[in-house]
Amino acid sequence: MDERADIKRAEMKVLAKAYERNPELFAQRTFVEDADTLSEFGIHIPNKETCPVALLKLWPEDFIVEEVSGGKACDVTSEPSEPKGEGPTVYATLIKCGISTIEAVDDIAAKLGLRVENIGYAGIKDKDALTAQRISIRGVSVEQAAALSGSHFILADIELGQGAVAKGGLTGNRFTIYMRPEASFFTPENLTVFDKKVEAVERFGFYNFYYLQRFGTPRLHNFAWALMILKAEYEQAVHDILTFEGERELPYFINVRRELGKVWGRWDEMLKLLEPLPIVFRNELRIVRHLAAHPGDYRGALQAIPEQVTLWMYALSSLLFNQCISNYLLKGKEPPDELPLIMSRERRDHEPYRDMLEGLGVYPLSFEALKPFPQVQLKNRMTPTRDKAVVRKAEVVDDGVVLQFELGKGQYATTFLAHLFTLTAGALPQDISRARIDTKAHIGEASLARVLERFAPVIQPKRENLFEQMLEKGE
Repeated sequence: MDERADIKRAEMKVLAKAYERNPELFAQRTFVEDADTLSEFGIHIPNKETCPVALLKLWPEDFIVEEVSGGKACDVTSEPSEPKGEGPTVYATLIKCGISTIEAVDDIAAKLGLRVENIGYAGIKDKDALTAQRISIRGVSVEQAAALSGSHFILADIELGQGAVAKGGLTGNRFTIYMRPEASFFTPENLTVFDKKVEAVERFGFYNFYYLQRFGTPRLHNFAWALMILKAEYEQAVHDILTFEGERELPYFINVRRELGKVWGRWDEMLKLLEPLPIVFRNELRIVRHLAAHPGDYRGALQAIPEQVTLWMYALSSLLFNQCISNYLLKGKEPPDELPLIMSRERRDHEPYRDMLEGLGVYPLSFEALKPFPQVQLKNRMTPTRDKAVVRKAEVVDDGVVLQFELGKGQYATTFLAHLFTLTAGALPQDISRARIDTKAHIGEASLARVLERFAPVIQPKRENLFEQMLEKGE
C-alpha cells in the first residue's frame, strides 16, 4: 500500500467535487516573468526585453536534474540492482517524480519507521521534474532499502558504506531541459539573437540571482515570514503563513485562506478546513495541529516545520543578495565577484546590506529570535555574483529547444534560463507546443521510456485540467 498515493487520490477527489460545483474557482492565469515581475524579487537581467517568452516544465521529462558529485552524475534511467559493498550505511540513488526531496525523504522515513534525520541528502531537487540524487539511510537493513519504492520514487544503485550524505556535499547538477517557446521564436532573426545569447552566457557567464522558486511558489512571500521571525513576531508570522493570499494561488485555495482568517484562533474549526487537503496544506496542518494542542504557542508552531523556517530564512537572505547585485547593475557597474549572505554572525557580512536592513527595521541585525530554531545555520557564506554554465547541448528542434548544461551547487537552472528566455507560470500560453519528447534520447543518451512508464500513474502535464478528466471518468 502506498499511503501517500492514497492520500493524494482522496485529496484530488475533494478538489474535483469542488471544481464540479464552482469551476471558476480553479481558473488559472498566465504569468509572464518579465523584467517588471523579476524586479519585485531583486532581479535585474540586462536586455531582458530581448528574451523570447517560453514555457518550462509542462511534463516531468522537460526538466531533468541529475546530481553531480565526485565527477560522476546520477542517472534518472538507473535501474534497481543487487546491493554491493559493506558498512552500516545504505547509499542509494533516489529517482523521483512529482514530489520534492523533502517530501520523498518524509515518505521514505515513514515507510521504514525511521526519523527523517536518519536520511541524508546533499540538496533539494525540484518537485515538478524528473530527478536523481544520492541519499544515505542509517538504521535500516539493505534488504529493507532494496525492497522500498513508492508511487513517486524508486531507489537504485544501492551500496553499503561508511558515513552519510551531508547537505551541501555535492559538486553540482546536470540539467536536461526542454524549453517550449512561443511560435514567434522560430524566425531566422530571433534564432540568431538566441544563438548569440547562448554564446554570451557560455563565454561570460550569467548573474547568479536566486530565482522565484526560492521565494515559495505559488505565493512567493516566504521572505516576509522570515522577517517576522527575525523580529520575534511569531504570532504575526503564523497568521500570515495561514492566511496570506498569493496572487498565483488558485481562487479556491485563496477562499480557504479567507475562511481560515475568519475563524482565526478557533483551531478545531481551522483543522476542519485544512484536513480535506493534507498535501496542499501540509505545513499549515502541522502548525494548526500544534496550536490545537498548545494554544498560544506560536513559536512552537513554527518549530513544528523546521525545514520550512530554514528555507524562509535563506529566502530573505537571497532577496537581499539579489537586490545588492541589481543595485550595482542599475548604476551601470559590475558587482564584486562575490558577496556574503546575511545569515552570518560576522557583522562585516551585513554591511553590504546596511541600507536595506535599516529600511526593514532590523539593523543592526540580531539573531536572538532564531535561538528556538537551531537548524538555521549562521555562518559566513561568500557567494559568487556571476557564474558559468558548462553547456553541453543547445539544439533547436521543431517545437522547442533542448538544452543540457551543468551548474555548480547553489546555482539555479531557472536563473541561467532566465538569461535566455522570459519564463511563464500559471495557465499554458495558447501558441506553445504540448507535445512530449524523450529529452534524453533526443541528445543521444539512454531513453527515458522505462522510467516514464514506471511513473506513468502519477505523471500529468503540469497545467492540464485534471479535475475535468476525473469527472469524465466518474472518479
